[in-house]
Amino acid sequence: MKLFTKALFLFSACAFSFTAALAQQVTPIGVIQGAGALATAGTYTIEGVVTGVYAGLNPAGFYVQNEAASADGDPATSDALFVVQAAPTVPAGSKVRVTGAVQETASTPSFNQAVLTEPVITVLSGAAALPAFTVLDNSTFSVATAERFEGMLVQFSAPVTVTDVSALKSRGELDISTQGLAYQPTQFVDPNDDPAAGTSSTGTSNVPAVNAYQAANVNKTLILDDGRATTNPLPIPYLDAATQTVRVGSTVASLRGILGYGNSQWRVQPLPGPDAPVVTALRPPVPTFGPIDVKVASFNVLNYFNGDGLGGGFPTSRGATTLADFNRQRSKIIAALAQMNADVVGLIEIENDGTGPNSALQDLVSGLNQAVGAGTYAFVNDGTLRQPNDTDLIRCAILYKPAAVTPYGNVLVATVTGVFERPPVAQLFTTNRTAAPDTFALVVNHFKSKGSGSGLNADQGDGQGASNLRRKGQATGLVQFINSTVRPAGTCYVVSVGDYNAHYEEDTMDILRAAGLVVAGSPGSTSYVFNGLSGSLDHAVLSSNLVGHAAVEKWHINASEPDFLQYDVAGAATNTSSPFRSSDHDPVLIGLNFSGVVTAAAKPKADVRFEVFPNPASGAFSVRIAGIADKQLLTLEVLSMLGRRVLLLHGTAEAIQADMTRRTAQLAPGTYLVRLSSAGFSQAQRVVKL
Repeated sequence: MKLFTKALFLFSACAFSFTAALAQQVTPIGVIQGAGALATAGTYTIEGVVTGVYAGLNPAGFYVQNEAASADGDPATSDALFVVQAAPTVPAGSKVRVTGAVQETASTPSFNQAVLTEPVITVLSGAAALPAFTVLDNSTFSVATAERFEGMLVQFSAPVTVTDVSALKSRGELDISTQGLAYQPTQFVDPNDDPAAGTSSTGTSNVPAVNAYQAANVNKTLILDDGRATTNPLPIPYLDAATQTVRVGSTVASLRGILGYGNSQWRVQPLPGPDAPVVTALRPPVPTFGPIDVKVASFNVLNYFNGDGLGGGFPTSRGATTLADFNRQRSKIIAALAQMNADVVGLIEIENDGTGPNSALQDLVSGLNQAVGAGTYAFVNDGTLRQPNDTDLIRCAILYKPAAVTPYGNVLVATVTGVFERPPVAQLFTTNRTAAPDTFALVVNHFKSKGSGSGLNADQGDGQGASNLRRKGQATGLVQFINSTVRPAGTCYVVSVGDYNAHYEEDTMDILRAAGLVVAGSPGSTSYVFNGLSGSLDHAVLSSNLVGHAAVEKWHINASEPDFLQYDVAGAATNTSSPFRSSDHDPVLIGLNFSGVVTAAAKPKADVRFEVFPNPASGAFSVRIAGIADKQLLTLEVLSMLGRRVLLLHGTAEAIQADMTRRTAQLAPGTYLVRLSSAGFSQAQRVVKL
């Protein structure tokens, strides 16, 4: 027993001596990090340069990275660690020796990031050069393989794109993507058709492709943090200096920072000074068209409830909770409608309280006419009380300009029961501005949302969300309504708009296509953002005889903007004269020309040479731009045959030319208009993709 105890003592002493020796020996950080998912736990001494200090993180501390000469030389291992220290005082640029315990676990203070705790710090030099930034190739970067860069100074090779702004106010975070917007998979991938051009509306044969698309979204997306763990940080970070906003689609031209990890996500921690991230957020003007006979709009007015219509009745069952909030909401909605200046407007999510003098619809029309001129707008009267056959608190409605169009016949409301929560409402109009009047119908829809459903209406895991079966039935009901009620009322031209609660390649839209209707736009056409994924729930669906006679644009004033600009979040700080973030859906604008082809207005400039090639193109196509100053900022748009923007690029001629091939490879076959514009000019070329 004594011999055993002595042996155990000697073994323990040796183990202690080995640990102590290891702690005193300077170990390259790459050896500690290793090539696997977890750092090797233990007590170590490291030497490196402090690259970033974050007293506001939880836990607080600083990052240390090996200089090139002292690194392990293995590109598969990270050369950096986060040193946990409350109230850190060591400045960035210091060369330090740190001894402490390394861990990488799910618990505090690691939270699955490799950290060094209980540090004993010696400053070796106060002014060391920072290690070089590791350049990450945007086209190949994946969060699945980011472990090798953990804690290191990184720089992305191309601009990164903001994909979500919902946590900017609350946590100071932006979702960013290394490869453009992150789209809802079913914008591009049909769950049961491959290629997506098919019109099947049953089956799950292509669901693996939907899941693969989403996996790619996850792998190209990470967080741009603000270096703080503060809730509701002030000032709100990353606001564009000119527009005082950050939008989905905003860019950071050359993002530098430290690649950290926390809350189960890779995140870039910002650097100060000249390396600080600068976000550029451009707000779009109202889309314009060439010569048109009628402009139609579709607008979700975000639960527009006006209380009792006499200044009381708040909070309402939906929408504003106070009269002051309602007045802010009302001002923003009216500002948006006034700037759209449409001849006919389909409204979604307006209170279902009839058309009487105190109704929400009358309130909105009265306010709009006060802003743009008495008598400019009227509404289609679909009943003094509730809209017939509507089982919801909200409904669809139609506004129009009597000077531009005249209602033809009575309002039409789908009468089939048990199909719609909010039935389609339609009105035929004759044009007043054309030499020979034309007649067309506007149908306004609001299909069942994706948020709930049970049984066969539960989320089937195919990317289409809950209540897909219900929406399919509503699409079938809409087709029947158009064919049996709307067209026989006296028109061959049908414009069906609204919130279909279905993305571009989903079953709902394929049912409409299979019936001979045309879903205008393309997968790149978006109107809504959910969980950092851009998609379109709002569509213009046209009778096929309007192809070539209609141009469709979405005005991106809402979905891309942060909700802290919305009336019910901003409160007294709401910019009531601005249309931006007046709702959560983007409005859709449609230009109709019954006698000619609609195009977007263009301004030529002779000394700019712009070519799209090859034409026709079997795959991607490219552009050549000449006659432009090297640093002049340009906008390049690719428009579908119906005038819908499917691609938008901003940058110098060099940047646009470099990015064009990659970005057009995914476009479906068809005819496109490629438009290049900048201050003072706009040029366009048509190209056919085979």
